[in-house]
Amino acid sequence: MRILAALVLMGSVSAPALAQASQETLGDAVAAAIANNPSLMAERKTRAAADETLAQAEAGLGPQIGLQGSVNTQYQEFGRTFTTPIGTFPLDGSSQRASIGIEARQSLWSGGSLTAQRDLARAGVDESQARLIGVEQELVLDVVTVFMDVRYAESELAIRETNVDALREQVRAARDRFEVGDVTRTDVAQAEAREAAAQAELAAARSRLARVRALYEQVVGLPPVQLAAPPPAPTLPGTLEQALAIARTANPNIVAAKAREVQGERSVDVAKGRLGPKLDLVGTAGLIETYQDDSFRDTNVVAGVELSWPLFDSGLLQSRTRGAQLESDRARYERMAIERQTTAQVTSAWHQVVAVREEIRASMSQVAAAEIALEGAKQELAVGERITLDVLDQEQELLEARLGLIAAERAAYVATHELLAAMGDLKPELVEGQ
Repeated sequence: MRILAALVLMGSVSAPALAQASQETLGDAVAAAIANNPSLMAERKTRAAADETLAQAEAGLGPQIGLQGSVNTQYQEFGRTFTTPIGTFPLDGSSQRASIGIEARQSLWSGGSLTAQRDLARAGVDESQARLIGVEQELVLDVVTVFMDVRYAESELAIRETNVDALREQVRAARDRFEVGDVTRTDVAQAEAREAAAQAELAAARSRLARVRALYEQVVGLPPVQLAAPPPAPTLPGTLEQALAIARTANPNIVAAKAREVQGERSVDVAKGRLGPKLDLVGTAGLIETYQDDSFRDTNVVAGVELSWPLFDSGLLQSRTRGAQLESDRARYERMAIERQTTAQVTSAWHQVVAVREEIRASMSQVAAAEIALEGAKQELAVGERITLDVLDQEQELLEARLGLIAAERAAYVATHELLAAMGDLKPELVEGQ
């Protein structure tokens, strides 16, 4: 019996713990989305490709060694030959020939085009990294939004279910009072109308919950199951100026724009470098074998310096240089525009956070006042100082106040993360660690 009692006690203690452990937290949702999101995976491949582009540009600065070889058969028939004591020339008939050679080349001077190409690739890596961070932050914000949308839809459904139950009770009470002659048929009809409207809104709330659940599964990759209450929102900077300062250095759109500006500048250097001379150190070694005559075997070893310089190309290289300069100017103006846009986004998000926090405080006061007003209306109805419509109106005001409060709480939480995303400071670990 003691063992049985102990098992029952353990079950009563562990069941709530297991239920709590099975809840899905916001950090779990973010981790699942990052692990399964196809767009993020594609951006990671783009980031890896940028590393390879840099490796190719750096390889262009080093030595290049190549091997070439060929084997061919040739048939010749000459109309006139010459015979000498050592043989007949030229030889006709078929002949086989093989050749093999190796070339090593090292750039000594390229007008700065190769180093500019390397710097351009490095800027491409910086841009790709910034874009990857931007996609990650957008995904985190999407997860936070759909997480809070599901939580809000569930709370709305619960509030509307409570409201339907309360109105159903109002209908029953109105009918009872009608039976004893305390109210008219109009009072009963008003209560029934409010209940029917509440039932319609409840059905719409169920539909909205199903829709946001589907959207949650699309973003996270898993269906929402027992979503836990969200953790406290991350801490924000103390002033708008501090938030703007962070955004100017951390916002991924600005970082990517600056990298594209550097790419434009380096592209100009690449184009200018191709206008000048190119100097390479070249070494070759080769062997040629003619099989019908063992004496026809040639070998060669050559080392030297090779100079090339485009003198006239109908203006092709000059046009490419001007085009690169125009693209560089465009990248600079785009960076300036993105900086202005980011400043506007951060400013707007900052004031949105301030506004919804004020809205929460006002909504809490409204809910408290509406609850007192409803209770008072019910008591006054009982003594005949109120009519049924007054109580129904108070029920509606309380419903709207409660819905307004959860909407404000949802908006404040999302707005905080939107501000962090605009600043470029909404890192996945910030939410996963909560």
